[in-house]
Amino acid sequence: MKKKNIQKIALIMALSSTFIINGADKAIADESVYKDSTIENPSGEKDTQAKTYEQAKENYDKAKDNLDKEEKNLDQSQKDYENSKEEEKNLEKENKNLEEENKKAKEDLDSTVEDYKSQKEKDLENAKNEKEIAEKDLKEKEEKTNKAKEDLDKADEEEKNASADFEKEKEKNPDAEKSLKDAENKKKEAEEKQVQAQKDLEEKSESLKQEEEKLASLNKDQENLQTKLNTANEELSKIKDEEKKISNEIDEIKKSIGEVSEDSQSYKDLQNKLGEKEQELIKIKENIETSESDKKSIEDKISKLQKDIENLKKENEEFSKKLDDLNKEKSQKEESKTEKENKLNADNTKIENLSKENENLQKTIDEEKKNIENLNNVKTEKENSINGKTAEKTELETNLKSKKEELKKLEESLKTVSEEEKQKAKEQWDKGSVGFFEQNGSTKAVKVFTDLPNNDRAKKIGQEYLAANKNMSPDDSRSLENMKKAIEALKVVNEKRQKDGGIDGRKLSVLKISDFDMAVAQANANYSANKIEHAGIHQPPFENLHWGGSDKGKEAIEGWWDQEKILFDYLRTKGCKSREEMGYYIALHSDEIFKDTGISKPFQQIGHYTNLVDDLMWGQFKFGDSNTSGYAIRPGMYGFVQSLQLNYTKDNEAHSIEEYEKKFNDYCENLQNLMKGIKTPSKEELAKIEQLKKEIADLEKQIADKNSEIEKENKELQAINQNIENKEKANKEKINKLEENKKEIQKLEEEKKALESEINNLTAEINELDAQIANHIASNKEYEKKLKALENDLANTKIELEENDKEIKKLEDSKTKAEEEKNNLQNQILNLNEKRKTLENNLASKEKELEDKKSEENSKNEEINKLNEETNKLNENIENTKKNISDLKNKKDEAAKALAEASEDLKLANELLEQKNQEFESYSMAKENLAKAKRKVKAMKKVFEDLKKSKEDAENNLKLKNENLAKAEADFEIAQNIDVNNPQSYENIEEINKKAKAKENAQIALDKAKENLDRQKEKTSKLKDEFDEAKKRYAMALADFNFAQKDLERFMAVNINLDLDGGDLNGVLGNVLIKGQRNTKYKLPKPMKKGFKFLYWKNGDKIYYPNSEIYLEDNINLKAYWQELKETKEKVQRPKQKIKTKDNQSKIKIESPSTNNPKTGVGNKISIILTSSLSGLLYVLLRKRK
Repeated sequence: MKKKNIQKIALIMALSSTFIINGADKAIADESVYKDSTIENPSGEKDTQAKTYEQAKENYDKAKDNLDKEEKNLDQSQKDYENSKEEEKNLEKENKNLEEENKKAKEDLDSTVEDYKSQKEKDLENAKNEKEIAEKDLKEKEEKTNKAKEDLDKADEEEKNASADFEKEKEKNPDAEKSLKDAENKKKEAEEKQVQAQKDLEEKSESLKQEEEKLASLNKDQENLQTKLNTANEELSKIKDEEKKISNEIDEIKKSIGEVSEDSQSYKDLQNKLGEKEQELIKIKENIETSESDKKSIEDKISKLQKDIENLKKENEEFSKKLDDLNKEKSQKEESKTEKENKLNADNTKIENLSKENENLQKTIDEEKKNIENLNNVKTEKENSINGKTAEKTELETNLKSKKEELKKLEESLKTVSEEEKQKAKEQWDKGSVGFFEQNGSTKAVKVFTDLPNNDRAKKIGQEYLAANKNMSPDDSRSLENMKKAIEALKVVNEKRQKDGGIDGRKLSVLKISDFDMAVAQANANYSANKIEHAGIHQPPFENLHWGGSDKGKEAIEGWWDQEKILFDYLRTKGCKSREEMGYYIALHSDEIFKDTGISKPFQQIGHYTNLVDDLMWGQFKFGDSNTSGYAIRPGMYGFVQSLQLNYTKDNEAHSIEEYEKKFNDYCENLQNLMKGIKTPSKEELAKIEQLKKEIADLEKQIADKNSEIEKENKELQAINQNIENKEKANKEKINKLEENKKEIQKLEEEKKALESEINNLTAEINELDAQIANHIASNKEYEKKLKALENDLANTKIELEENDKEIKKLEDSKTKAEEEKNNLQNQILNLNEKRKTLENNLASKEKELEDKKSEENSKNEEINKLNEETNKLNENIENTKKNISDLKNKKDEAAKALAEASEDLKLANELLEQKNQEFESYSMAKENLAKAKRKVKAMKKVFEDLKKSKEDAENNLKLKNENLAKAEADFEIAQNIDVNNPQSYENIEEINKKAKAKENAQIALDKAKENLDRQKEKTSKLKDEFDEAKKRYAMALADFNFAQKDLERFMAVNINLDLDGGDLNGVLGNVLIKGQRNTKYKLPKPMKKGFKFLYWKNGDKIYYPNSEIYLEDNINLKAYWQELKETKEKVQRPKQKIKTKDNQSKIKIESPSTNNPKTGVGNKISIILTSSLSGLLYVLLRKRK
């Protein structure tokens, strides 16, 4: 049975028992069900009580059926919710794993690129070293080849000389060759015999060795078999010991099971201790309630004292405020006084310095005036002679200078751009598209990068979206270079739409561009640069995204249009009539699509194409033809990302692509010219320049004519004028400085007088404030005493509260300890049960283990028998091998004897050959010398040929190394230019392509997993809502059921009045009222009475004997009848517990449980209480375990 169902049964048991004992009108249910639900009678108890038993029974049955139904719904809803949560947890784990894989894939790609670059660098270095070695090797081979050629020529000459000497010896000894030949043949025959004998001996020795090795191997096998046999016997003995041990363990386990049974004394002791601990907890809780009440009184007192202190302080606020104001005013005046005193000291110092400076200036001015006067006399004499000519020339020069300055300013303003203008142009350029949108007045477009719309997607990723567009970077989609590429790509899109048309050749609208759509494309591209994901912040427009190695729109169109149209047309042939149907078909037939079209699973999409042809949700609904568009391109983690935006609305100012491109290009060209320092002049400005140039040329001609006449005199006058001018200028500066100093001194003197007056006034005011503060403080001494008394009282009361809190904490600790001890006792009881169960499991395990050991014993006996058979066979094989060894030893001795004889024959043949060689020594020497010379020539020739070949090999090797070096240099250059964001840079490098593909696949898998997780979270949330709703419905159904059950019980109860007639029933005297249940059987009890024998019960004329059963249909009154007995020994009577009733008669009320069990009767009160307690305990234990 499921854990949840067990819990519900325990709850219903506790609920039923509560109704029986206490007449409860409320039900306790599973906390998880009612946590968020309110349980109440939906229809109102007073208005829905049944009038008859049949009506109550019908209501009860309906409520029971509804409760069963809602319970099933609740169980299913909870199961679905928990399964969904588990799936969500698995998906989160999968996401985490995929993120790690994605990270690892990126690291692998980066590592592979670095390793590749490092390897190519090493290859280049190795190629250089190998080339150097090859060059050195070739040089050595050339030297050796030349030396070998010299040695070969020398050996040829030696051979010719040896041949001539041998021919002379042949003439002297014509029979020498035959005699030597015969001796050599005999030696050869003897050598052959010796070789054969040696071979026979070695063969016999080898055979003997093999047999001996075989014997050793067989002996080793014999030892191994004996070891295995011994081991098997030992294991058999060990198995028998283990069987005995397991049997003993089984006996011990059976004994232990008896010690932890429910009838054991230890189990009963724990039950008794648990009851005592529960009583202790009740007393502790009562003490805590008393302490909490005391705490409330103390806290009320603290609150009152704090309020009194606040009121006292409030009464004193006016005093404090005035005192603060006086102190504040005094501080301000003291600060002002200090400031003015510092200013006064500074002024005195400044006056003194200026006075000294003026004395020196006046002395210098007087001396310069005399010098200027003398120069003016000289100047007057010179001016009289050249005055007229100089005046004319000066006028012409002044006019010329004015015209040139005017021309210069005009040309600089037109041709030379200021650094400030250049900087402004550069800053405007760096703002990218934002600057362009600002110039256009497109506030809505600019806000795309700074503000967020109010939608769920913006709330989810909005901050990440704005962060991606916060700062400009060289790669940013908003850069003007990237924007220019985007406009070109948009032209490709427009051309494709007009050329191919829409679905079934439908004519498509000509796209326009708006600043807003361009801004959305750029912001989205920045967001998606490093993740395979749509932003989805602004909709419309609708977006197509593409990641790849090219920044051209053509590549994106090939994927969005050409490839997806192939799939779109294919799916139409499969009968798909909407985009939704196509999506389902792709999900179910991915492998078939790949087989038929060659389009792999990650690229099986059609949404980009349907968006491009203004049929995004083809076959379902339509938004309208695209009116405006936007495009963005930038590099990122997966190459270049391209974002296309298509907008069917007419909310934004739009331009044709051509108009927009011209406007954009003019903007860019103007900024570029300004940054280069170029400004284009107007026609009016050009005409003015020409006029000024003409006037300047005329003035320059007039001045040239005058210069020849007054050149000498003008030079002399210029020198005098310059001298006077310098002196007057210097003197004028000194005079101006002197006047300025005098004015400054006068100003400082006036300021000094004012400061002294202000300082005196402030001193008097500060003294007055000190007196006011002292008087004010003296007037409020009584306040401090009252405040001190209240604060002391408050402190003492807080101490009292702390003591009370300590007492509460002590009681809480005692409560916690008692609860822990109670839980410990409950756990001990559970542990005993678990221990008993464990022992029973161990007993079954040991019995199984004993059975396995017996089976193992039988297997081991079979193994020992098999080993004995193998030993007998092996012994027979050993005897045969020993016989073979004996035979081979005899054959080896014979072969050794034959070898000795052959060796002796060879010795004799060698002695004969030596004798013949001595007889023809000069002949043999000449022959040997010739042979040596020939061998030397042959050897030298081989050396020369080998070295010649080696030299050719070295030349080929050097050629190869040069080729390798060129290839290594080319590979190194390619490696240095590898960019993981540009697949073209490594398109021919298999290992990097493989890692890049793995990285791409990892990212795709991660994105898909994230989508699955989002969908699963939505599903979980929905199932949770359904689960909460199911809990509420179940709570309502249970409340209805409890009400119907309670209402039914009103009709089910009947009274059984027992008149004991002086007897007692279960220790109770007087009359007894028993609550029974209608339409059930009731077994009549047997009362007792001292000195009497009970006969029967009587109701009117009907007689009922003890232990007989009566059918309860209505209230019944029964009287006991007795027969008096003869006097017997007095017996000890059981104590009787009396309960006084209203009529002062002894009466007991016994309630029976609400059940349909016909065997329930009197005396079950204890069973009812025990049932209630155990069911409550079961509920607590289940809650704790959960």
